[in-house]
Amino acid sequence: MAKEWDSQALLADHYRNPRNWGILHHGRHRTGNMTGCGDEQIVYVDDTDGILTHLRFQAVGCALSRASTSMLLEHVENLAWDSVDQLDQSFFVDVLGKDVVHSRPKCTMLGLTILHHLSPNVEIE
Repeated sequence: MAKEWDSQALLADHYRNPRNWGILHHGRHRTGNMTGCGDEQIVYVDDTDGILTHLRFQAVGCALSRASTSMLLEHVENLAWDSVDQLDQSFFVDVLGKDVVHSRPKCTMLGLTILHHLSPNVEIE
């Protein structure tokens, strides 16, 4: 029960006080959405020499989607693309727990999916 409570508190904090919120006027950006529920996000990155030096995002949608992207961008700031490219759903399972992530995986993964689309190393089909 403690892990579940901690993840709920963490989600609430990142939803109410998202980290890296806003627009980045330099660098690149990409929009992603989930047509089924209406979640939409824009992720902005500035990467110098393969390092994500500045990140921002804007989002409209559910608390899980917004909070997950806030946690993700806080984690990947100042990481190399090579490290970011290796992230998958297990990152969120470690932070939030399997039950939360598996209840709405697309909401949880929206920010990471957008970030992967911005990576110069990942080919998206």
